[in-house]
Order: sequence, then C-alpha cells, then structure tokens
Amino acid sequence: MGVGGNLFRWFTSYVENRCQTVVLNGYTSRRTLTNIPSGVPQGSLLGPLLFNIFINDIDNCFLTSKIILYADDLKVMKQINRVQDAIELQEDLNRFQAYCKTNKLDLNVNKCYVCSFTRKHSPIFQVYKLLDTPLSRVSNIKDLGVTFDSKLLFDTHIYNIVSKASKALGFLLRVSADFKNIKTIKILYCSLVRSHLEYCSQVWNPMYNVYIDRIERIQRRFLGYIQYRCSCYLPDYVTRCKKFHILPLIERRKIADLSFLFGIMRGAVDSSELVSKIALNVPTAHLRGFNLLHVPIVDSKYRQNSYMIRASRMYNAACRSVDIDIFSSSVTKFKKQLGNVFFDQA
Repeated sequence: MGVGGNLFRWFTSYVENRCQTVVLNGYTSRRTLTNIPSGVPQGSLLGPLLFNIFINDIDNCFLTSKIILYADDLKVMKQINRVQDAIELQEDLNRFQAYCKTNKLDLNVNKCYVCSFTRKHSPIFQVYKLLDTPLSRVSNIKDLGVTFDSKLLFDTHIYNIVSKASKALGFLLRVSADFKNIKTIKILYCSLVRSHLEYCSQVWNPMYNVYIDRIERIQRRFLGYIQYRCSCYLPDYVTRCKKFHILPLIERRKIADLSFLFGIMRGAVDSSELVSKIALNVPTAHLRGFNLLHVPIVDSKYRQNSYMIRASRMYNAACRSVDIDIFSSSVTKFKKQLGNVFFDQA
C-alpha cells in the first residue's frame, strides 16, 4: 500500500504481541494470557481502517458483478436476465470463497442470504452456494434500518415502522398523562414517535394512498390527544396540524426528498452515480419561466415514484410557489419556505 519506514513499524507494534483473557465480575480466568496471532483490536479507531486495507483487493473476485462494501458487510449485485448470468454470479462467489480461504477470513454462511428484486411473473431463481452450502432465499431483507421486499413496494417496511411508532406513541401517551406543558409532549412525540416514521423516507416514500393513510394515522391519533388535552375541538386533520404547528407527514416527506436533492446537486452527498441521474432542462427559446430539471417520460406509476423522478418533479412544482435557487439558497431557508407554504394556506 506504499506505507513504510517509521509509520509501518508503528502499525506493526500496534497489532503484534497482543493477548487476551476472560474477566467476569472481577474474577480473572485461571489460564495464562492467550496470544492473538491475527485480527485487529475490537472497538479501536484503527481497526476498521486496517481491515479495509487488508481486504482492499476483494473487488478482484467479482468480474461480472457489482459490490457494495462497508467494513465486513458485503453486498453482491447482478442483473439476471438469463441462466448464463446466474452461472457468472456463482463463479464470482466461487472466486470470493477462494479469496477468503487464501486470506484466512471466516465466512458465516448462516448470515448470507439471496434476495431477487423483480416484478416479473417468471423470474430466474438459481440456487447459489458458498462453502458448498446453499444460501437461504428470502423475500425481504433489512438493510441499515430499511426493509426491502422483493417487489420494492416497501409495504413490509411501512407495516414495521407503523407498528413500532404505534407502540412508542402508546407509551408516550401513558407517561405524559401528568405533563402540563403541551410543548414538552410535542418534543417527545417528534423525537420518540415521528422519527420512526421518517427515517430514510427518500428510499421508501409510498405512492399508494393505503400506505400514506396508514402512516398518517399515527399523527392523527397524536393530534387528537393534544386537542383533548387543550380542551378544544377542531373539525379536520389539516386544521389541527396548523393549530399545533405540525406539518402532515406527507408534506415532511416531500421536504425531505427536496432537501436530499439539494445535497446531491450541491455536493453535500458524495455520490457521482446520483449526480449523473440529474438532468437539466436547456430551453430552445428565452422563456420567462421554465422547469429547471428535466423529468423523463415513464410508462408506469411505479417508475414515476422512483426517487430521482419524484424529487425532480416536486422541485419544478415547488419553484412555482417558492422563490428559491437551488444553487445559492440554503437548505434551511428552503425547508422553512416550503413549510410556510402549508401554514399560510387558507
């Protein structure tokens, strides 16, 4: 890796001559200290860096597949359109297996899964193996807090977060029965309940009303409790949101989409692949008003709800009601202006 001299000797002294023992409730195991011939100190700052250096050449195993790697968490992806594609993917896995054996890396096959993301009626389901063990096939899988289902409808994820938020709301309503300050209850709701319903919404933002209403029902229940505590009656949900200055969750998801788009276009989100998917409109004539972002024409509602198309369409619509420049305005100002649009409506 080009590291030598004193720095290399410092790294060497950091990982060599280490040993371990077991201590439980103040008692140390009778055995002498056991030497550790490999690995890096768990929980150390340099541990992930040293491990990444050690497996820096792992991408050479995957000649036909794409990989996403974060420390020891590896995802292998390949588009399967024919049987030959599945064979090539298995060959990549074979090379990966040989790499791990050569470098003395253990594979836990029980934690390895196969998930096919497709909407085809007759997809190709191949049995993939590691260490001569067939990998378990699942219809949904959880990654970084988001549950991905095989059709990418995210109905399972929405069911999970609604269930989790409903339990958190029930707990909040029980423990806040003696609270006098409504603002305190709002703060607890936003941090303990609403956060479950908004995490990573750019990925799973629903397009069907049945899922939108299911999520919104949690906040409806909370606002009903708040108006009861304030001894007032408001006829509808929107009026309650304005009264207690809480945006509907569907509006907050729109603002989150646009804020993430700001980050992509202004370099705050380091992803060249996402930047390449943004297309600017180039007008053929001098027009007083035109859409800044180009929204491609797609032939399905499912495709229309993909993030980049959805966010570009919302940005063009927002520019008609809010005087904003994505290249010079701050994200905080933009979010505040979008929120004010809802509260200023009659």
